[in-house]
This record gives sequence, C-alpha cells and structure tokens, in this order.
Amino acid sequence: MKKRIGITCSEELKNDKYIFFINQDYVEAIKKAGGVPILLPIVSSQDIEEQLAMIDGLMVIGGCDVNPLLYNQNPLPLLGETDYPRDRYEISLIQKASQKKIPTLGICRGMQVMNVAFGGTLFQDLSYTPQKTFLHMQKERRECASHLIHIREESFLYSIFKEKAYANSFHHQAIDQLGEGLQTIAFSEDQVIEAIEHEFLPMWGIQFHPESMSASDQKMQEIFNKFVKNINA
Repeated sequence: MKKRIGITCSEELKNDKYIFFINQDYVEAIKKAGGVPILLPIVSSQDIEEQLAMIDGLMVIGGCDVNPLLYNQNPLPLLGETDYPRDRYEISLIQKASQKKIPTLGICRGMQVMNVAFGGTLFQDLSYTPQKTFLHMQKERRECASHLIHIREESFLYSIFKEKAYANSFHHQAIDQLGEGLQTIAFSEDQVIEAIEHEFLPMWGIQFHPESMSASDQKMQEIFNKFVKNINA
C-alpha cells in the first residue's frame, strides 16, 4: 500500500472568493517518493480529526507570514501579509498530528508554523535579528541554490547531505525561540535556523524549498523519499 500524504494548501482572495491552491512541485516530489498526495483545505477544528484519519503522513507547505498574535507579539512594520484562519487551522492540524504521532514535514512557512504550534516564536523580519544577516529572499531561479547550510550529525538531513548542503532561500521571517521539544539541526552561516526536528516525535521542518530543487537535485528529492519511506517502516 502506498502511503497517503496530506498536503496543506495556500489560499488567496480572487473575485471576492478565497481559492485554495498549491505549487505542483510539492505534489510531484511526493509522487516521485512513492506517496499518494491528498490535498487538505482548511476545515473546522472538529473535521481535522477526519482529515488526519485519511492520511499516513502530513506535509505543511510554504506561503504567507504567520500572524504574530499567535506567538504573543504585536505586528511590526516589516510584517508581510498574514492569514489568521489558515494559521489557526495549521497549528491545530500539527498539534493533533503530533498527538497521533503522524510523521510531519514542514517546509518554509510550514516549519515556522510548526515552531509556533509547539510554543516557539518568530522574527517577523530578518532585520529584527540581533546579528547581521545576508539575503534570504534570493534573486535566482527557484531550482538553484543561493547559500550554504551547515547540518548537525545524527539528524534527518545529515544522513542525506552529511555536514553541509547548498540550499535555495525564499523567506524573510525566521525562527527566534524554539518551541518545546524542537531542536536545530541545520543553520546558515549567518546563524539563521534552516532545519529543525522534534526530540522524540516524527516531525521535521525545513526553511528552504527542496521541492523546487528536487527535479534536478537527487539529494533534495531524497528528503521526500526518506520522509515517505520511513512512515510506519
């Protein structure tokens, strides 16, 4: 039986109605890994249990900024567009998935939401970090890398890349305080957190976008292969 991977959706207002959509790269990466993608639109809190009952693994994708009210901050001037209903849905989805120990992979915003779901906080913009950071919203093709990341041993990513990898970058927010049970497993040379994993739950987060690189970079595809293969292995 192929593993069923639930994938969250982005949403945007179009012609006075919100539409759900997803970058096809996420779907293709899961299909190439041998999984069956199942798109998960926003539903009520009660129906999240029904969604989770249909899937073996969960992937939370990128998108807009996370509303700072959800990590007890007021909005700062460089905060981007937010989506409070999506935030609340994905936080609840991640928390319920963690209770059921459903393997979960967060990508870019998905990693940030995961951190908030476990009680962590974010920098609303990289300019608010105490250190000087370089450009993390790259001006290069999505499938191309823009900077180096360093990977810690005995981590989800180390078994694929060893101690370093070249990653792409499309974000202006970043993790500040880690959520409960989460640990850093990769960071860029300006000390921005690039990947996390939970200490004992099957939950991982990646700040870069491997789905955009996976068609031409087998190691990036291996992230999805490993994620799907390890579900109920």
